[in-house]
Amino acid sequence: MRKILTLSIVFLLLLVACAPQVSPAPAPTPSPATRAAAPTSNLPLPASQEDVAWAKVVESAQKEGRLTIYSYNFVGDVGLAVSQAFRERYGIQVEIITGRGSAFIERLKTEKRMGSIMADMSDNSPTNAKNMKEQGFTINIAGELPALREKDVWVADVLATDPQDKHLITFNFSTYSSYVNTNLVKPGEEPAVWKDLLDPKWKGKMAVADPTTGAGLLNTFVTLMREKVIDEEFIKSLYKQDIRFALSAPDGAGILARGERSFMITVTSSEFGSFVSQGAPIKAVALNDGTVLTAIVVTAFGGAPHPNAAKLFMNWLISQEGQAVYSKAASVTSARKDVPSSLPKASQVTPRRPIVVTSADTDTAAKLQQQQYLNKLWGR
Repeated sequence: MRKILTLSIVFLLLLVACAPQVSPAPAPTPSPATRAAAPTSNLPLPASQEDVAWAKVVESAQKEGRLTIYSYNFVGDVGLAVSQAFRERYGIQVEIITGRGSAFIERLKTEKRMGSIMADMSDNSPTNAKNMKEQGFTINIAGELPALREKDVWVADVLATDPQDKHLITFNFSTYSSYVNTNLVKPGEEPAVWKDLLDPKWKGKMAVADPTTGAGLLNTFVTLMREKVIDEEFIKSLYKQDIRFALSAPDGAGILARGERSFMITVTSSEFGSFVSQGAPIKAVALNDGTVLTAIVVTAFGGAPHPNAAKLFMNWLISQEGQAVYSKAASVTSARKDVPSSLPKASQVTPRRPIVVTSADTDTAAKLQQQQYLNKLWGR
């Protein structure tokens, strides 16, 4: 019996060994619908709603084909350079009508009564542009301009002049710098902050623009007081430093260049730039706790005949390309950090804390000017 059982087991083992081997089923080949998607890194990203909307603005502007600007700044070679570059870029003809802001306001009033606004936009001082806004001529297009979405490229906030309504868009800043006579003040010995000006060592060595001949000094003081950089006591103490009043920018530059004073505050690079170019021993410096900037702005008109051309021009003007054209033609520092300055190096200044004069600051300064605020404060 044991022999029979052993033979049966051997027989079964032989059957298993001789049986055909079954291979594992191959993995199913994925159908086209189930295959993994190919990498898409080289494919164009879908256009955003903003991109699509702006493309329509560009297309519509080129169909309009014309642009009319009421301008205070685009005069002579500056206007020629700007209009030519824009026309070459987009094929749009630009008509620039130059004049004063107050005259343009009267012109706009007449056009509104006749039911037809003739111009599309204006560049102007913040005061005149603000008056245009208050008369109901301007509109807010800031949210439509792609250039305003760029980050970390601006010298200061280009919407700061009109932060609430955003009708006024800055395309150039005028910087109220301080200047030193380089023969009298060694590098590193310049005042570092505003309160340094009250140091006895500067007594009898400073000049300022006469506040009765311009609004620059008062605008500066009002803006700095708003930011709590200085206060009224500072202004009173500054007068006790035996400051000298310059009747004009050329007068101040001459006082400084001749060494009659070693330091002057609240003057712009455009006012002193020519003296630097001629070799005067003066250079610009920035006070660390606040450099005041005033804006030159553009604004669009409601009911304009070529609204899309106005949007396109304003965006181009604050773009890197437009700023390079304008700042070179006007010999000014760009409102953008990525556009090199065309000013002499000694007139260039990088504000460590730029503070922009707002429309509210301008209103306050105008009221104080009428009240002869500084003269009363200084007992003049």
